[in-house]
This record gives sequence, C-alpha cells and structure tokens, in this order.
Amino acid sequence: MKIAFELFQVDQGWMGLVGNEKGVQRIYLPGLKREDLQNRIFSEFPGCEEGAGFLNKAKEQVAGYFSGRRIQFDFPLDLSGATSFQRTVYKAMRTIPYGEVRTYRWVAKKIGKTKAWRAVGGACAKNRWPLAVPCHRVVGSDGRLTGFSASGGLALKEELLKVEGMHPLPFSLNGLP
Repeated sequence: MKIAFELFQVDQGWMGLVGNEKGVQRIYLPGLKREDLQNRIFSEFPGCEEGAGFLNKAKEQVAGYFSGRRIQFDFPLDLSGATSFQRTVYKAMRTIPYGEVRTYRWVAKKIGKTKAWRAVGGACAKNRWPLAVPCHRVVGSDGRLTGFSASGGLALKEELLKVEGMHPLPFSLNGLP
C-alpha cells in the first residue's frame, strides 16, 4: 500500500501529514522548518512519496482548524501502529469536546482504569494523531498544562488551546477528576 505525505503551511508554521488509503498515519504539528520536517518524515517513513489525493480531506480539515473554521475531524485514521491500550485512550480523548479540557485522571476513569492516569500520559506522549486525537485538551489535575511531546512543547499546547478559545491558565476544571 502506497504511503504518501503532504506538507503545508498554517499561520503557526509548517505541518505534515502521512498516510495511505486506509487513513492518516501521522500528523506533524507546526514547530519545524519545512526541510527539517520533510527529513523527519523520510526518516520515519522511508520510501514515502509526496502528494496523494487521499490526504486532501485531512489537509483541508487540519488547515481549517488553525483558521478557526473546523472544530471536528472526520477523516479516517490508520491506528494500526497503536497498542490496544493506546487505541482505548485515544477513543476516550476523541470524546473531549472542542474548547474544553479534561484531566489525565478523567481519561483513566473514562476507560475504566482509574489508577492508570500515568499510563494515559504515556499514551498521550506517543499520540501520532494530534488534533484528531486531541491530547492537547488533556491537562493536569490542577488545571495546569503538563507534558506535550510535539515540537514546540507546552507553548504549542497552549497555542492549540487558544485556537479553541481557551485561556487563561490554569483552567477551571469544574469538579472534574
């Protein structure tokens, strides 16, 4: 199956998508220069080719997110690289509404593993589908930003939340665990 990539610019910088006809396999958030991003894609997906019509829908929706026109994503994801636990965590995170945050403990409770909040954090760190799997909407139990493994780190996480109209920090959790 052909693996392809697309590079495109949003106001925050260069982004990348990698996928196949089954779905998007990786979303690269802004934070790298175009050449560095392309090199990273080639190192993680050797032999992939630029350009494929099956990535157009995802590209349009992701670009729409950054311009404030898109709050949900309905393009297919290829989660075959995720573990069963990660897929369970990602499914729970996809229920967090646009413009809202939840805690790592909330996600752990949602998946029926109340003491697994650190493992939830580990799954977030390995999330290859940021935005579509909104790990940026998961915060610490005190409402503060914690951990974000994408290029740009916590500053980018805060920027994504601002795109969704959420600020200032720390967030009020209104009784969420």
